[in-house]
Amino acid sequence: MITNIIALDLGKSSLGLAISRSGMFAQALPNLHFTQNDFDECLTKFLEAVKYEKIEHIVMGYPLYPSGDICEMTPIVLEFAKKIEPYFPNIDIKFQDERNTTVEASQMLHLNKKNSKKQKSIIDSAAAVIILERYLRSIGQY
Repeated sequence: MITNIIALDLGKSSLGLAISRSGMFAQALPNLHFTQNDFDECLTKFLEAVKYEKIEHIVMGYPLYPSGDICEMTPIVLEFAKKIEPYFPNIDIKFQDERNTTVEASQMLHLNKKNSKKQKSIIDSAAAVIILERYLRSIGQY
């Protein structure tokens, strides 16, 4: 069983995080906000946020257009993964299709009485939870 998995949902000015310490349940971590397109700042905040976690696996949301074609964020995510690799040399970074995760996260948050205004600060981490749940399902753990 795979445990201690962190999932990332990278945007242009925020990073949503979710973690599974059990390999079965995904839990949102606080969104990290950074200067738009400053992915070095994002990396610094990410490393600070996870420094006490025993990360054994990393899953990144892989952005695609609904058609399945790559979008403008796809190469940015791949480049960010390369920035992370030296800090986790023994960990393979996996990619998980993230299409519609923000929509699913918004629907889930609405069901939990979070209106659109209240969702803004947590939507990326909620999307990271969905990315992580999808990954766990894909490996038969969820």
